[in-house]
Amino acid sequence: MKNIRLTDILFYFTFSVVVIITVFFDKKYLAYALPIMIVSIGVIYFERILKINFWYVLSLVSMIICDTLIYTDFVQNFATICILTSIYFISCTLALRKYLLVKNINRNTFLSVPILVSSGLVVYLIYAIAQLLIDVVKEALPEVVVCLIGSTLYLILSYLIYVQDISKEGLKLIVVAFLCIFIVSLLPINELFYSSRIFTVFINIAHVLSIYLLMKYLIRTTPEKEIPPNENYL
Repeated sequence: MKNIRLTDILFYFTFSVVVIITVFFDKKYLAYALPIMIVSIGVIYFERILKINFWYVLSLVSMIICDTLIYTDFVQNFATICILTSIYFISCTLALRKYLLVKNINRNTFLSVPILVSSGLVVYLIYAIAQLLIDVVKEALPEVVVCLIGSTLYLILSYLIYVQDISKEGLKLIVVAFLCIFIVSLLPINELFYSSRIFTVFINIAHVLSIYLLMKYLIRTTPEKEIPPNENYL
C-alpha cells in the first residue's frame, strides 16, 4: 500500500475544511481557507518536484490572492479578480508550453470534430455570459476580455497536448481545462445574480481539483522524460 505523506494529510485536511465551510458556514470564511488549501498544494509540489516550474508557482500565487478577493468583496474587486485570473491562465499556459511539440501541430488537429464542437460550445458560452454580465461589468470589460482570451488559450493548449498523447497523464489536462471553464462561467453568476450554496460547493470542489490535478500532472510528467531532447518545443 502506498504510503501517505504528511503533505498529503495536510492537503486532505485543508480540503475537508474548505468543503465543511462551503456547506455549513458563511462563504466569507473561504477567503482564509482556500488560500491555505492552495498553499498545501504548493507544499506538495515543492516537496516532490526536482525542477521548479516558475510559471506554475506564479499561477498559485495569483490564485491565492484572487481567492482572497473573491470571498472578501467580489463586486468591488471584480476588475482585479479578472486580472489575477488572467495571470493564472497565462501562467498555466506558459507552464505547459514545453509539453507541446510544434511539429505535431497541423490543420487536421484543429479541424477535428471534438475541437470544433468544443470550440462552438465555448464561443456560445462566452457569448451567453457576456450578454448576461454586460450591464453589470461594463466598466471592467477589457479585463473580462483578457480573462476569456487567457482561458481559451489554456483550453486550446491542453487539448493539443492531449491530442499529441505525449503522456498518459494528458487526460488530466482536459479535465482541468474544462473545470476552469466551468468555474469562470458559473462563479460570476453565483456571486452577482443567483447565490446558491450548491453552486458554491460545485465551484470550490472544481476549483480545488483543477489546481490539484495540474500539480499532479507537472509532478508526474516532464518534457525531458517523455520527449526526445532534440525535439522542438512551443
